[in-house]
Amino acid sequence: MEIVTLTYKRPPDRVNHFQQELLYLDDDVIVTSQRVKPSSPIVQNGETVLANNFAVVWFVFTGLWYDVGKVYNLNNEWTGYYCDIMKPVKRNLDVTGQLNCFEITDLFLDLWINPDGTYQIQDEDEFEEAIQNGAIDAELERKARSVLTALIAEVEEGRLKFRLQAVFNNAQLPDLQDYVAKLP
Repeated sequence: MEIVTLTYKRPPDRVNHFQQELLYLDDDVIVTSQRVKPSSPIVQNGETVLANNFAVVWFVFTGLWYDVGKVYNLNNEWTGYYCDIMKPVKRNLDVTGQLNCFEITDLFLDLWINPDGTYQIQDEDEFEEAIQNGAIDAELERKARSVLTALIAEVEEGRLKFRLQAVFNNAQLPDLQDYVAKLP
């Protein structure tokens, strides 16, 4: 598999670079995978659903203000979806036209979606702090909130599940549970 670099920005000035395995790419979506090291675990109904070294398959949609990570625990069991509210992805191509890097700017708000379709908004405190500190201006605040509201509607109406299934169908992705079991 091909490795690409994700440039992850978080206002006002945080920049990280992550190496990810490229699973699929077309004009509408970039699909990558990696093992993650979140700043803190996410626990739902007494169960840890996101923690260090969990595998995530990321779906980064062109033109959309969010991404979706399909999360697998250390036993390679699907625990849910993690969605970042973010500015639309920027793609960087090499001289041959191949994707070598892509960039996202995280807008703090996140949505955790359980396999049963229930969900929980994450990092509202960080979002409010970013607003207070001027890292997020009023226009970006309104946009992030409206995107989160629209994303929740997509989840409740089943449209997000349909969007992801369309990517699976187009990409002919391997069985992800088997795939993540082989991730280093």
